[in-house]
Order: sequence, then structure tokens, then C-alpha cells
Amino acid sequence: MNIKEAAQVTGISIDNLRYYERIGLIPGVPRTASGIRDYDEMSLQWIEFAMRFKRAGMPLDSIREYIQLALKGEATKEARREILLETKESMEEKMREIQESLDVINYKLDTYE
Repeated sequence: MNIKEAAQVTGISIDNLRYYERIGLIPGVPRTASGIRDYDEMSLQWIEFAMRFKRAGMPLDSIREYIQLALKGEATKEARREILLETKESMEEKMREIQESLDVINYKLDTYE
């Protein structure tokens, strides 16, 4: 599928797809003989994978590093694990902060009842 179709399927703009490919977030998008991007199922899987990490709050540099390590195979397993642990800790901290804010809101709401 071409980049326009990939943008429609993924919900990511054409400009962002190009940018993500350029910075290495989407590895190896195949091209036609004339050089046009031809997104395949693997490309779409990499996009979905990267966007899940992005939604989790992982910085683009960390996502790119993780993907580059994943492409190198099993030998990078520990380095990838470390990236995931750092992201997990960051997410847990954000969740604590959100829960604290929610607790304050709930407390305030209770005072209105």
C-alpha cells in the first residue's frame, strides 16, 4: 500500500510517516521499482508497535533505540529490557501522579455532596 493508504489505515499523517521513517522509527519500508513507498504488513506492525510506545510516553529516541536493538536480534535482549524497565517506571510514576490528582478531585466532589 502507498503512503496515503498507510496514513489512512494507521491514522498517522503522511508527513509523520515520512518523519518516523527518516529517524528510524519505522525500519525498512519497502519501495517499488520507481522508489515509491510500498507499506507491507511488517511495516504496519512496526508503526503500531512504535505508536504504542509513543502513547505510553516513551521518548522517540528510546523508541528508535529499542527498534534498532530489536532488529539486531537476541543479543540485544538485555538492553531492550532496560529500556522497557525505564519506561515502565516512568509510566508508574505518571499513574501515581494522576491517581493523586484524581483523589483530590474526588475529595472535593465529596465536599459538594
